[in-house]
Amino acid sequence: MYQTPQKLSKKKIIELCILIFLVLYGLVFLINYIRYTQSKPLILAIHVSSEYDDGVVDEYIALGYIYRSYRRSSISREELVPFWIGRENPESEADLPDVLTDYEVPTNSRREDKYRGLLYYFDGPDVVGTYKCINSSGECNKATGGYDAYNILNADPVTRIEEDRTLTTIHDKFAFVDDSSSQEVQYGDCNYIRTIYLINYLDDEKEILAKYADVKYSIYDAEKEIADGENNRFIVRSAENNKWGLISISAKGNITEVMPFEYDSINYDQDTKYYILCKDSSWYIYDLQNEEMVSPTSSDPIYDVWRNDNLTYYYKTGKKRTVGDDSFIDYKIYRIDGTEFLNLDRVTFIGARSNCIFYLTASDNILHFIDYSKEEKYKVKLAFNNLEKDRFNHPAFEIAREYNGIIILYVYQGRELKYDYESISVNTVRWENNE
Repeated sequence: MYQTPQKLSKKKIIELCILIFLVLYGLVFLINYIRYTQSKPLILAIHVSSEYDDGVVDEYIALGYIYRSYRRSSISREELVPFWIGRENPESEADLPDVLTDYEVPTNSRREDKYRGLLYYFDGPDVVGTYKCINSSGECNKATGGYDAYNILNADPVTRIEEDRTLTTIHDKFAFVDDSSSQEVQYGDCNYIRTIYLINYLDDEKEILAKYADVKYSIYDAEKEIADGENNRFIVRSAENNKWGLISISAKGNITEVMPFEYDSINYDQDTKYYILCKDSSWYIYDLQNEEMVSPTSSDPIYDVWRNDNLTYYYKTGKKRTVGDDSFIDYKIYRIDGTEFLNLDRVTFIGARSNCIFYLTASDNILHFIDYSKEEKYKVKLAFNNLEKDRFNHPAFEIAREYNGIIILYVYQGRELKYDYESISVNTVRWENNE
């Protein structure tokens, strides 16, 4: 006999609605928290932007919590807070402070870059200028090359730069200094931000010309140990919107914007003289001299661009992947017109030279050497594939040195320090010598 289903009581309906609301609320909060950690606006939130005389604060007001992005000279950070936590409003700071000049200059007979809390600038044997820290109580330094969230310069453990490279002086009277002030971080950090001043350090003309959140060099002279900008053009990050741009600095100290401050990443390739750009999660290679894109766009970061002996251009891209317990960048190679050249599974390292490419596949632990016709010329069997090294562990291999097309590899027999290495010489010019 058919029975009419019992209707839910009013109490049960209310409880069910509350449960559904809590589940949806928790799901939205989880999504918003993930977006917050990625410095992205919240969903289902009201956007309010408040301007101050030293910058802007963006607020995304959701149900019960607020995401704030402070982009002011007096405070620069992000926070996700309950709705009752009020907006911080520190006293505004001048964008360009006055250079400190009323201080004693100790004799720096050892010609150190930094001596007794001062930065020293020399012209031959003579001190032509000094700089006293403004923000950091003696802890400032001559600026070294920074990096963006993608840290492309140090993505590969094999080619990673172990020491910071100091930027050279510009026109023998200007310099970048890192005079960062520590910032209290309560709820989150707004990426990698420094306080970089472009200064005129000459004793009779001392002044701060500009303020940036970070700076990168373009070229590096290993013999002279000098990091510099390409043709006095430097990649800098805006102190206002934290985006990267390109500036040119003239001998008179005039600053010209060469590329607008709208990029998430800018990197320069010294050999091809191309710039690798990222804007709105889209990557491409740019020829500044001819003001044109020379590659299709990529959704994955572009890590390198080069040309071979036949003057054919290639670029390396890759996607971060996790397989089991392993996290790695899975690299691919394309010709600059977008034609696929190398697309294998789990290629975790690629080294490019003008006459060959050598790459590691984590699936077989083999370092393969191929020429640009894709013919395999040589291969090195590795004991393992981890390329990270530290004071307790060896990498799978290291490039010890190179000369006249010969690459000397140190191939380690085990990960722990107790294991030694085998030295292997790979002649990339006369491949028959490798047999």
